[in-house]
Amino acid sequence: MSSTTTYRAQRALTGDELTAIRNQIEAAGGPAEIVATVVRAVFTALLAPLGESLDDYNRDRQLVPGQFAIPQTQWEAISDAALDRADAFAARALLALELIDVMPCTYQDPDAPVPPFERVDQRPYEHVLTVAREATDVIAAASAHCDRLGAAFGVGSPEYREAVTSWQRGLSRLFAMGLGARTYVTRDGELSLLVRCERGFVYGIVFHPVQRRCTRDECRAVINDDGHAWTYLRDDPKCHDDDHAPSYPLDAPHPGIWQFHS
Repeated sequence: MSSTTTYRAQRALTGDELTAIRNQIEAAGGPAEIVATVVRAVFTALLAPLGESLDDYNRDRQLVPGQFAIPQTQWEAISDAALDRADAFAARALLALELIDVMPCTYQDPDAPVPPFERVDQRPYEHVLTVAREATDVIAAASAHCDRLGAAFGVGSPEYREAVTSWQRGLSRLFAMGLGARTYVTRDGELSLLVRCERGFVYGIVFHPVQRRCTRDECRAVINDDGHAWTYLRDDPKCHDDDHAPSYPLDAPHPGIWQFHS
């Protein structure tokens, strides 16, 4: 989706061309074949008016997708067809990244033909989620931690709402099928999970606590649960009398959020 306005070929595909591309994508037998089909079908259509074909390109003369452009609406229609087909192999997320590299650029053309195409849910019927027993303890501990935040700060507080929202988002990610229909969840710390997906992608749902700090002016001290105060740098300013004002009580659960890490 470059902003460049000069391309070797910039045109709308015909309705028949777009339909043919979609049909070829539907027949693809796997993620790699989907990508190859998109490249072959799209650029065969774009190269033909130039008197060229994909056979004219090789390692020494490489095809540059950024030198071609189709209407945004047609790009999205092709992408949707490819990603829907990728669902059959639980590879939507990985394929989405590959399509960006191999598809042509886009331009705006509201009159470009986009024939209707029936979208079918092609995801596998089952998503097998395997959770190690240690991971079940983490899930229970994380939920209990959210409850403690609600009791300590109030269920309307930012501390509670931010933690619960991020934890719910992390749990929902476990059930998404874009990275495979088999997912393995293990422990990665007291409140964190490590997730391995069928397609080889590994990520963490990691809890990041908010450090307790002194709120007094010109004090940069970090305060541990036992009340010990310290600074990252020896010369950082600190309350001379060690009479710190913690940003949250020593006996309160740590506020924080769960974040996705790949």
